[in-house]
Amino acid sequence: MKKKNLFMLALASLAFVACSNEDIVPIEDIDYGVVTDPKGDAWVAVGIKTPSVSRGLNTPDHQNGTAVESELKKVRAIFFTADADPEVTADITLNNAQAGVDDTGQPTGSAGAAFKVPATSKRILIVANPSSTFQNDNVNNKWTTGTKYSVVNAALTNTAASISSTNGFMMTNAKGDLEPSITEDGPTLGDPKDLSLYKTDAGAKANPLTINIDRVVAKVRVTITQTSSKADISEAKWVLNTTNKSYYPLSKRTPTWLEQQNVPSGGFRAPFDQYKKGSYRIDPNYTAHPAGSYNVYDENHVDAGATAIPWHTSTESEYCLENTQNQAGNTHDNTTQILVKAKYMPKEYQKADGSTTTDQETNGDWMMIDGGFYTFTTLMDWIERELKYKYLNTHPNPAIITTPLTTAFNKYLEGIGLNAVGLPGTADADAIAALKTAFEGKKADILLEDDRAKTVDVLTYYKGGYSFYKAMIKHDDTSLATNELGEFGVVRNSVYDISVTKFNDPGYPTIPPVTIDPDEDDDLRMSILIDVNPWTWYTQEVEF
Repeated sequence: MKKKNLFMLALASLAFVACSNEDIVPIEDIDYGVVTDPKGDAWVAVGIKTPSVSRGLNTPDHQNGTAVESELKKVRAIFFTADADPEVTADITLNNAQAGVDDTGQPTGSAGAAFKVPATSKRILIVANPSSTFQNDNVNNKWTTGTKYSVVNAALTNTAASISSTNGFMMTNAKGDLEPSITEDGPTLGDPKDLSLYKTDAGAKANPLTINIDRVVAKVRVTITQTSSKADISEAKWVLNTTNKSYYPLSKRTPTWLEQQNVPSGGFRAPFDQYKKGSYRIDPNYTAHPAGSYNVYDENHVDAGATAIPWHTSTESEYCLENTQNQAGNTHDNTTQILVKAKYMPKEYQKADGSTTTDQETNGDWMMIDGGFYTFTTLMDWIERELKYKYLNTHPNPAIITTPLTTAFNKYLEGIGLNAVGLPGTADADAIAALKTAFEGKKADILLEDDRAKTVDVLTYYKGGYSFYKAMIKHDDTSLATNELGEFGVVRNSVYDISVTKFNDPGYPTIPPVTIDPDEDDDLRMSILIDVNPWTWYTQEVEF
């Protein structure tokens, strides 16, 4: 009679890298009959438990996932050989009893029922809630025996929604590689080691293997305080921009610049980076950024109809695929960021006679010229003052007297395709009145231009008073670094809490253009506080 080989993946604690630092610790001094003959089948049992706390860098350093974020609707245990490019030995979809979850999909914390795996199995990958594109999971396809790990872990393209709240949160080994691994501190910490297979059910259950898993997506939450000393702020909303379109089922860990520094604030700080591999990850476009790699809203995006931007209120959150880049890739066009839209209405406007007014245009339009705020009405008064000074002055050559506001407005008119108002060499009071009337007549023409919100030279026109702002999301923020590796990006199983605390100045008149500017180099126009949880928790402050 053929002898059965037993192994137990007890407590394959799909712990979202958040649960526990318990690892593979066999009970000593008992002979459980470890399998050494790579023939036949071995038994495994899987137990899955939800983390009681999450890793983190914020204070407090934890944040629990919700029941929806922790639900295990489906679990696949994929076993591999120990080759250089390991090959699949079995791809098993576990039932609730085998996975150790209850009827609601929540882990029980106990080892599940045993099941068979080939004794040639040396490595394991846990995939919870696999995406439909993971070997056509929606029709229950499995990876065939002999499939290379490099094929199994090839980059996938899914929407963040499809692998988060819609069909359950896809989760994989938190290590970013196959398990099990050496857990003893030292130079070999985190190196791969073979699965221990047991001849008896009791032996497997007495020597459980804990495997932590990560949610594949990142999570961003934004709160906005509509405060400004210069303006009344309203209708503030936000959305993620420059989000990734692809991801690896398992993404390799790498240390950030700060984690590599021998400074008091450096080192491997994420408490559930159990193998000290680093809190940063390597995504499919980590070193190269082919055209079309990202979902982008830019200045050419029409926010209406089928292309309407899914703006969020400050109480909502958004999931996204992780997006990381090497140090050279720390530029605006590669970095996931928040895009904020708010109505920014100056509290007062200076008039040409030195007084101020709080009157607004009925449609909310206003202009900024060299940092000064103008309604159409106040600008016309300033233009009249400039013209009178230019032409009614006793200067023998009026042509050399400049009219900065008038010139800025004329350049703007030309910038939106309208004709400028020509200035004569000389003019009397009647001619100046006629010129003012000509300038005032341009208002109707401007209002017919749907794309009148733009910057032309020193004049920025805000349609309806709306301003747009962008802030690069920081992963490992530190005052010691400027655009270093790992400083920017969104990493799987992390939640980034961003608090907009103040609007100091008006933003862009339209959605900011895509640029290759370094991530540190943007005008800071509103205050930002960023906390990151995977659910790790970091902190960042920025002012726009």
